[in-house]
This record gives sequence, structure tokens and C-alpha cells, in this order.
Amino acid sequence: MLSPKEEIKKLADIVDVIAQFVHLKKAGRNFVGLCPFHAEKDPSFTVNPERQTFHCFGCKKGGDIFDFWMEYHGTTFKEALHDLGERYNVPINNVTSHVETNRYSKRKAIFAINQTALAYFKTILSTSPKAEPARQYLNKRNIDNKTASDFEIGYALDQWNGLTDILLKQNTNMALAAEAGLVIPRKNGGYYDRFRGRIMFPIFDLRNQVIGFGGRVLDNTLPKYINTPESPVFHKGETLYGLNKAREAIRKNGMALIVEGYMDLLALMKNDITYAVATLGTALTPYHVRKLRGYTNRVVVVFDSDNAGKKAAMKTLPLFANEGMSASVLVLPNGHDPDTFLNEKGRKEFLLLLKNAVPMLDFYLAMEITGNDSDVETIRVLKNFFPVLSTLNSDALRSIYVRRFAEKTGLRESIIWSELQNFMRTGSVTSAANNINHRIHDSMDQKKITDLQILNLLIYHPETIKKMMEIDCRILLSDPAIKTIIDIIFEQYRQYNAYSPEVLMDIIDDESIRQQLRELLHKPFIVYSEEEVDQAVTELEQKTHRKRFLQSLKQAKGDIETQNSLILSEFHS
Repeated sequence: MLSPKEEIKKLADIVDVIAQFVHLKKAGRNFVGLCPFHAEKDPSFTVNPERQTFHCFGCKKGGDIFDFWMEYHGTTFKEALHDLGERYNVPINNVTSHVETNRYSKRKAIFAINQTALAYFKTILSTSPKAEPARQYLNKRNIDNKTASDFEIGYALDQWNGLTDILLKQNTNMALAAEAGLVIPRKNGGYYDRFRGRIMFPIFDLRNQVIGFGGRVLDNTLPKYINTPESPVFHKGETLYGLNKAREAIRKNGMALIVEGYMDLLALMKNDITYAVATLGTALTPYHVRKLRGYTNRVVVVFDSDNAGKKAAMKTLPLFANEGMSASVLVLPNGHDPDTFLNEKGRKEFLLLLKNAVPMLDFYLAMEITGNDSDVETIRVLKNFFPVLSTLNSDALRSIYVRRFAEKTGLRESIIWSELQNFMRTGSVTSAANNINHRIHDSMDQKKITDLQILNLLIYHPETIKKMMEIDCRILLSDPAIKTIIDIIFEQYRQYNAYSPEVLMDIIDDESIRQQLRELLHKPFIVYSEEEVDQAVTELEQKTHRKRFLQSLKQAKGDIETQNSLILSEFHS
């Protein structure tokens, strides 16, 4: 009888699952895409449908469908098992370790506490007389009932123990509620509500689970917004508000809008601009960009017209460039954010502005180069541009930026390059050379060709296993990882007269060895014809014979008679 894990792997198609989060293209027997786990402009992330595995030749992450689910969603194995079991109608028993079960139980409890809080906040908004100011506020901001319902908006009463009392009545573990960021411990014992007198915006992950909340005051009291602090299930720098709802629209429209706040996003959604997400009051991070990159390679960042918004736009330039995404900037007219502009001017006017969004590099240069062509001003602009150039991880892209900058300022490219090199040598910004992506052959160049040749034969031409065992090809191996893999292949063959690469992945615990095996499973080191297979085996047999001869000769050092006998025997063989 198959285990739940094996049953899921039998039913699931890893290509279908990963394609929901990464844009994949067919490439021979594999599918390839940009890795969701590290910055890259050329795809090194491969998915092998035959073996039902994935591997990134850049960051080396890889494995089966469960490994992807855990890495992408930040879940435990047990959560991945339950998520995929539910998707493929496979019942799950208790099949995980004690440590794994504890971690899973903790996260599950926090999700349940968040769900209780969500229900409480929604009920308060819809039924409590004390929430009338909140309802009036939403009405004033043109947030209709449908939008409020779609995004499950609620309200936290302006009191110290509203949610706390509800949680206590349900015998909630209050220490976990505090860890979830919903309550705060009192110095003298007990707890009180973190969110008070605020409109509550639940934040969902891509599995539509509540991972946190954002709360906004009804006036301009500071802080205007507060978010759930970092928790076992919530990481602000990796989360985009609304992505759970917008991802299919982003994929369909071929672009994503990024706005700054909850209300901005709701205004867009209400106006049927459904391919938008919002940051959570934090600067954009590479994690945000990579999440979006799985659905589109085109982004428009929408900023207010104030200086802070413009400066923020300029800081995002390297982020998108390093991820190989086309990024543009839409700066709204004075006094407007997306919410106020849409409410005042409407959808049609907003889409006209969107149509004329400016490429981010052009926007940056236009903002920095003021028209004052004095030497002092040119040097200032150049110095401001160096941090952008130094954080690019592509020499080709850096060259394009230098050329554009030279065209705009009239400076010679050679001067810009010289000053940039001086800047990067100071160490004030990490050299982009440190961030150049490692490509597929980097690790292979450092290994013995023979090791890879033998492993390649065994994996892709298992009919050679018996012969390779007979000639004892192991004496040719120098790489310990490959030795381990081949030992397991031989042992499997001895026991079962066959072996499966998928079984190898389950048997091997060492991730560095699994990584090498994944690389070869996803891309053969050598592709042989039938005739070439026989020739390769013959050559390896000759090599093993030669190696044994040299070893025997070495062991007979000092024994002239034995050495002569060995040499004569070798000569006549």
C-alpha cells in the first residue's frame, strides 16, 4: 500500500503545480523558467516531468513537489502534505517526525487564532453599533459593501480587551496569540489588544490563509497604519497584499501594478483594475519582485507625486533590473494617490496615465538630471548613480545604463567607467561581481570528467550497470558524492536487479549529494547514441584495467622481478 506521500506524487504533476507560481516554457524534455528563489535574468530553474523533480542550476535548490511547496510557501512538510493531500483527495495520517509535528501544530494554531480574529473583526464591523464611525469612514472613502466583503474587511473596537476576551472565552493559548501579533502581554500579567479603533485589513497568503492584519485609524492620528509584527507565519518583506486575489488577473493581463497602501489597492479593485498588489508599508524587496515574476515580467510601480514617492521609485530600479523585469513608473498628479485619483477622476483617466507610464531608467534619469550642466551638478548626479550601477548583477545591463547616462549628461563613457571602478573598490557598496549568477557548468568544471561520465551512463543507460559492476568502475572515481550515489545504485541493483532515480532521491539524506544527482537528472552530462554507449563502456573497461595495473605496479615498488612480470603480462594482454 502506498504512503500518502507516494500516493500524492503518483497523482500530482509537478509541472502543473509549479506553473501556477512560475512561468515555465518547454525546453526539450524539461520545462524551464526564472527561479523564484534567487535573482537571475536567464532561466536556470528546470522542471523534469519524467522524474517529477525540479532543480535550479543557479541557487541549487531542488527536489520533488513537496520540496517546492515547502520552499515557495514557507511551510512545514506536514503542511505541504495536508495542502497537497487536500488538493488530490488523499487522506493524511500522522506520518511526520515529532519536531515537524510540533512546528506544524504551532503554525496551525496561529492560523486558527488569526481566523478567529478575522471572524470577530468582520462581525464587529457589520453588526456593532460602536462600529458606526468605521462604516461611515469606509463609505466616505467609497469602499462599498461588496469590496469590503470581498476583502473581508473588519473593525477593531477602540477598547483594550475586545479580541482578548473572545480569545480567552475560547480557551485560546494566549502566548500563541501574542506570537501571532494580535495581543500584547501586560507587565503585571494578562494581555491586551494590539489593534484598537482601527479598520482591519486581513492579509492572506497564496493558500488563502490569514497570516496577519493591517490596521488603519479613522483619522490622521499617528501611526496611521500598524501591521502584524513578524511571526512564524507572517513576514512583511515577503508578502504582497492582494496577490492571492490578483495573481490570475496579473497573468492574464501580462502586467502587475504595485501601489503603496491597502486603500489604494481597494480603489483599483473597485474600479475593475484587478491586476494590482500593495506593499505593506515597507520598501519593495527582492522577495516581492520574485513573487510577481512568476506571473509576469512587466511591472508598473504607482507612486504619489511627493518627493518621498519619487525617491522610493528610484530605489527600486536595481531590484527589477536584477530580476530581469521590465519596470515602469506612474507618478500621479500633485495631491493625488491612487485612491483619491480614481475617486475624483475615474477609471478611464487612470488607464490613460497608465498607458503613458515611463520606463524606470528614463524616470530616474529625468529626476536626477535637472538641466543644470555645471560640473558640481554633474558630479553629484554621477555619485548618486553609482549605487544603482554597483548593485546591478549583469555587466551587459550595467553597460547599457552607463551608455544611457553618458548620452544624457554628455560625459564620456570611459570617465564613468573609471570613476565607477574607483567607487566599487572603496567597498562602500558590495561589488556586483560578488553577485554574478553561477551557471550550470560552474560546478561541473571542477569535477573529474570520468566520474560524471560513469554516473551519466548508469543513470541514463541502466543496461550498463551489470557490466560496470563487473569491471569495478569504482576504482576510477575520485568524487566522494558520486561514489556514494554509485554505491547506492549498485546496492539497489544487487537487491532488486533494477533501480529508480526517484528512489535514490529518497534514500540519500545529504543535500549536497542530492544536489549533484538532481543536476545530472535534469541535464545529462553527455548524450550517447547506442553505439557510443558500447564504446564508452569499452573505454572505461580499458581505464579500469590500466588503473589496476598502475596500482599493482606501485605496490610492487622495489620488487624488480614482480614489476617486470607485471609489465610483461600487460604487454602481452
